[in-house]
Amino acid sequence: WMLDESDEERGHGKEILEFAMKNHYPVQLEALALPRSEWQAPDEVWETILSLEQQNTKNLLAIAHAADKCGQYGVKAFLDQFHVEQIEAEDKVGGILAKVRGASINLLWELDYMLGKEAE
Repeated sequence: WMLDESDEERGHGKEILEFAMKNHYPVQLEALALPRSEWQAPDEVWETILSLEQQNTKNLLAIAHAADKCGQYGVKAFLDQFHVEQIEAEDKVGGILAKVRGASINLLWELDYMLGKEAE
């Protein structure tokens, strides 16, 4: 499931980049910080994922705000699909985090299985 989500996020980034380039908007790519790769507990993993989703939402809103200030309403319309997906993603990850907090190992295995099936 996480690999599928990662692929989806990269796809979104590519779509946004292609949109910007097609419309001749200036693009400046910057290096990304290395992602965290070690956690002490499962809920820390999901807290990290939720914070990343929240940061994605903030970034999209900042782009939409800048587009609004510049009268670029086509950009805002393009971003709408991503806003809807971010609302859904934050809700889903928040729900998973609520289940994981204080969960037994059996529930974690069940959650892992369900997310794996979802990704198939």
